[in-house]
Amino acid sequence: MQAAFVMLTFDLEEFDIPEEFNQNIPEADQMQVTLLGLEGVLQVLNQHNIPATFFVTGNFADKHPALIRHLSQKHEIASHALFHSHARTFRESDIIHSRRILEAVTGQVVHGFRMPRLKPVDKSLLQKWGFRYDSSINPTWLPGRYNMLGQSADPHVMEGLIELPCSTTPWLRLPLFWLSFKNLPLSIYLWLSWVTLKKRGNLTLYFHPWEFADLSSYKLPPYVKCPDSQKLTTKFENFILKLKGQNVDFVTCNSFCDEWEASNRAVH
Repeated sequence: MQAAFVMLTFDLEEFDIPEEFNQNIPEADQMQVTLLGLEGVLQVLNQHNIPATFFVTGNFADKHPALIRHLSQKHEIASHALFHSHARTFRESDIIHSRRILEAVTGQVVHGFRMPRLKPVDKSLLQKWGFRYDSSINPTWLPGRYNMLGQSADPHVMEGLIELPCSTTPWLRLPLFWLSFKNLPLSIYLWLSWVTLKKRGNLTLYFHPWEFADLSSYKLPPYVKCPDSQKLTTKFENFILKLKGQNVDFVTCNSFCDEWEASNRAVH
């Protein structure tokens, strides 16, 4: 693969993060926050004709089928299980249920999966159920969440499944996830992204549409909600503009899997 590949991914889910800070919000309000943030995200993606991968909960798709069907015409729809809230008990059958909802809504095969909160998931089951790839590994150490430093940071095959780890920098394994994008100056985040692209040849970045809504009324730590709304949308667009000026291809996760497999076949 000659070009550097960038996968912009969004976890399209209920805005349930306030639950982690002892705030209960009605599901209808959670959905509304996500929908408002999604407007800004799509405005940027559409303006610059960039495809993205949306990991959608089955619950969100079930509540907004027309929206997901519309998204699937330009972007990839992948599974983010059935519910996102940690207040709900997760069952392995939720993964199958979610996939059926998404495929019924879009009329397309769902190839990818990402576990909510990047919790462990049985890769062999995903492969058995027909998924092509998984993106549930963030190969870094996040205090209070997980320690995945032992996982490979490059795309690889695991139990018959293509694993697309969320991007981290070489050596120090600094995560390039949504919190880094929010809290680091854009110049530093861009530099870290370029260093990673030069080393690995690809970036898998993940965000949440709800981040791009107005979160000022919610009692969340500043590192979670600032910046938000238009300020974050502008930062996101500037990031894209900087990348577009270089030899970078924006692709969906499934399209990247095509390129990655073709490259591996050529090598071997």
